[in-house]
Amino acid sequence: MERAYQGYTVKVCDFGLARTRNETTRQTKSNHTYAYTLPWTAPEILRLEEYLDKSDIYSLGIIFWELASRTIPYYDRQDDVIRAFVLAGDRLKIPKSAPSSFCDVINKCWAQQPNDRPNSSDLIEMIERCIQAQ
Repeated sequence: MERAYQGYTVKVCDFGLARTRNETTRQTKSNHTYAYTLPWTAPEILRLEEYLDKSDIYSLGIIFWELASRTIPYYDRQDDVIRAFVLAGDRLKIPKSAPSSFCDVINKCWAQQPNDRPNSSDLIEMIERCIQAQ
């Protein structure tokens, strides 16, 4: 699914086998059921629950946070600290400089329960509203 605005194209994809290069602690993890990259992994995957399309929406929320903060998520944090943080329902701090409508999108993507996250169609509408608000 693509929508282009002023030369930019947004694409939603599967993050399950993504790898970060040059950081050995951030490489894709694997267990008997899933392969994942911890900083972008949804809580339900960490609990070894069923993988859903909305698990990728959580991951996209982390990417949106990266755009807003211009930093690497959980930089220099140990894997067990990241896992406990996410499972407790805690989330990265969104910079105050980010537009409030974009903060709302990020927070909705990060809902602890997958059913509380937007689907792809809802997300496109939310992003369109963010762009119109600018």
